[in-house]
Amino acid sequence: MNIEQPLVTILINNYNYALYIKDALNSALNQTYPNTEIIVVDDGSTDHSREIIAGYEDKIIPIYKENGGQASAFNAGFAVSQGKIICFLDSDDVWLPQKVEKVVEAFNTYPKAAVVYHKVENIDTVGKIISVPWPPYKPIKGDISSQVARTGGWWPFPPSTALSFSRDFLCKVMNIPEAEYRICADSYLADLAPFLGEVVGIDRVLSQYRTHGSNNWSNSSGAQKDTRDMRILQDHEFRAKMLNSKLKDLGIDREVNLAGHWPYQLLKYKLGNRTSLVLLSLLALQNPWETKLPSKLNTVVKLWLERRSLNRI
Repeated sequence: MNIEQPLVTILINNYNYALYIKDALNSALNQTYPNTEIIVVDDGSTDHSREIIAGYEDKIIPIYKENGGQASAFNAGFAVSQGKIICFLDSDDVWLPQKVEKVVEAFNTYPKAAVVYHKVENIDTVGKIISVPWPPYKPIKGDISSQVARTGGWWPFPPSTALSFSRDFLCKVMNIPEAEYRICADSYLADLAPFLGEVVGIDRVLSQYRTHGSNNWSNSSGAQKDTRDMRILQDHEFRAKMLNSKLKDLGIDREVNLAGHWPYQLLKYKLGNRTSLVLLSLLALQNPWETKLPSKLNTVVKLWLERRSLNRI
């Protein structure tokens, strides 16, 4: 049987990650899948990233630009890409050798897919694994546009190092708004993908997300945590607004409402919003991505126990 081996673009965006970029580049070069092009967009680094990138010579396609943020880097890389599939890799992360091979297999199996994703594991600055694989839910396969619309635009996608998109999809939604998405540009693409094609998840870890000083929120506490959570809340609101605007521009008759967005409503509750605990419990039970009833019930029980504990104080 003749298995299609399309050209795959590996798009690496970098800004001042000279400490890690060799690991990212080497993991892209050491893929088991042979038909790739590697585009590295340096977004105005001021460390010695560009010297490292230049050392790879004709093994990669370098793009050097002034600093403009992640969206501008994605846009610049996509503009020169030729791949039928575009795989994103942040320069502080690492891919496992079969990453591209398995992504191509998934696109060949699901030709209507807009996005293929897989599980990731967190590593520390020296590459030690420090987390269980994520997302924890059963992999998604197929058209989930109705579920995503009901859940306020939410589906549990991983970071960009685990996201790959079809060129057909990207041609419909690029360019990414650069002023609005200086960071987290992958969320613009992942939010739109379920409305323009199928979503396909691979049930295995194929990349490693590096946790370090500038992206590690786990150590924040007190006022820092409240500020972080408020920013996340505002980000959900911003993304819903941007998603609805783009869907309208594309002529797609869908509109998301954060009333059904489980992470958003849970965070509002934890920040002191007077959200009904009954309604919050129903959202947890209706979560379409968590398919195990015991896990859903456990979430509900924790919510009620926390409320009971607070009432006793």
